[in-house]
Amino acid sequence: MAQDLLLESTAFGFIRVAPRPSKPRQAGLTIMADRGFGMHHVEDVLETCGQYIDFIKLGKGSHRLQSEDFVRRKIAAYRQAEAEVFFAGDVSEAAFLQGVSRQYFRKVKELGAVGVEISSAQVAMSLSDKCELIRMAAGEGLRAVAEVGQKGQESWTDAEKTVVAQVRAYQKAGAWKLLLQGEGVSEDVEEIKGDFILKVTSDFDINDFIFQAKNTAAQKWYVSMLGNQVNVDVYDDQVIDMELMRRGIRKRGLFGLVGSLGQN
Repeated sequence: MAQDLLLESTAFGFIRVAPRPSKPRQAGLTIMADRGFGMHHVEDVLETCGQYIDFIKLGKGSHRLQSEDFVRRKIAAYRQAEAEVFFAGDVSEAAFLQGVSRQYFRKVKELGAVGVEISSAQVAMSLSDKCELIRMAAGEGLRAVAEVGQKGQESWTDAEKTVVAQVRAYQKAGAWKLLLQGEGVSEDVEEIKGDFILKVTSDFDINDFIFQAKNTAAQKWYVSMLGNQVNVDVYDDQVIDMELMRRGIRKRGLFGLVGSLGQN
């Protein structure tokens, strides 16, 4: 079992903070989006906050523009820091359109990644198609992260029952985690659709979900409503902020934390 990470070996180790399990964690996962970073940036990220990152999502299809050797070295660097890698859905969708999904999944695994996101942001894809891709990825030994929701269409949140049905279908097909789309829920909206989030997730284990939390308001809402063990998808410059929030030492909560821990 992972030990509590009390940060006693970091700067000012005599100042107590709320503990968190060390890696490998089963909950409270922080998924960081890599948008095509170079190796120097990867090294900087891992040095500054690597112990707080559980998974890396290689996003935006950037890897399609980079050499295979480079992608392989990047994945190896992340894995050495105990941060597993999965590929975002952009190239998965292109592979689907071109009928080369199985070949794509096999290459993903051969490069050292552990999973793929199954999404339909750029292409028209039926529920049965997505479920078949989930089964195919799982059959190739990969963890399938199934996207819930639809980019560019805020109205998708009006169909709550349909969304719940999607979640059930993805889980039945063997999805490892369910990635709740941020657009229309916490991004490009006047207020976070908290009621929608709670209704959609209420019949499931909250640990089965990853929530896109690409802004401070969303991060604060998820931690305050779902607890510091919530799984979130953030940018690289948000990892430290997210960890501080999980530990109750960002924004509000600091004095309550200190009081509850007692004095030396």
